[in-house]
Amino acid sequence: MDVRKIVSFGNSSFVISLPKKWVISHGLKKGDSVYVDERNSELIVSGAEKTKKAPSHAVISAEGKSLAELKTEIFAAYVNNYSMVSISGGNVKDISPDIKRIIHGLVGMEVVEETASSIVVKDLMDLSEVSIDSLVRRMDILLKSMLEDSAQPDRKESVSERDKEVNRLALLSARIFKAVTENPGLLRIFGNSYWDMYIARQVAFQLEHIGDNVKRASRQLGRKGNEDLRRIFSQLRSRYLEVMKVYYTKDKEAAYRLESDTRKFLHACDKLIEKNRDVTSTRIIDNLNGMSKAMMYILRTVMESGSA
Repeated sequence: MDVRKIVSFGNSSFVISLPKKWVISHGLKKGDSVYVDERNSELIVSGAEKTKKAPSHAVISAEGKSLAELKTEIFAAYVNNYSMVSISGGNVKDISPDIKRIIHGLVGMEVVEETASSIVVKDLMDLSEVSIDSLVRRMDILLKSMLEDSAQPDRKESVSERDKEVNRLALLSARIFKAVTENPGLLRIFGNSYWDMYIARQVAFQLEHIGDNVKRASRQLGRKGNEDLRRIFSQLRSRYLEVMKVYYTKDKEAAYRLESDTRKFLHACDKLIEKNRDVTSTRIIDNLNGMSKAMMYILRTVMESGSA
């Protein structure tokens, strides 16, 4: 941590010097304006707003790597906001369709060049035009339709496709959050604080978790499931609507009540697992538990908010 001394300037101001390295790295010069944000005991100084990063290029070698390993590296480059990603190796031609499927799961990324030994992907998205709050609402809409379709045995494919879209938006939310930590100017564009962004990112993560569990539970219930399991799943579908209403209204009193009431689903699942020890029932119960815990976490974000 760098320490700077405060110098008196006139009758109404104090000044501190800015580190030369920081000024140069942000492309600032004498006479430029900077932003000063006061947050509790901190004073945050940031440079002029930049909604786009300087071009950056990530090179990923596919040699000797499994598809799962490649997927992890591609996702990491995406979240770190590289403007271009190259995947190269002698085996690229053989796994090209798989790589393209991975790229399809990344909002804003498009294949711009392809050869027998490489695939080049470019970022075509302006992150300043997409806020995490809007992503949360889009994920919520998708989840509501997933929950509705999950009650219909012939709509399992629809549930699965919507879950993929929820996953895409969740990954994009991680990307936006990472961009904000590196470029505070985006906060002013979005009109959010760091805490707001953090909460929205965590809620997006929990919505992704709910989507995964809805998909798996509906699939398993289609194969096997007693009436007790179906009843809890149906009740959780209704509970989700209540939870998101509380999240949007920031009703703390309702959040405390619902969080306590939602905990009852965990106890109900514990009792059911004692009576249903087969593999399929155990998996369904695990999914129901996952849905309950994710909803409780969303409610806690309301309980921990600073507003009354």
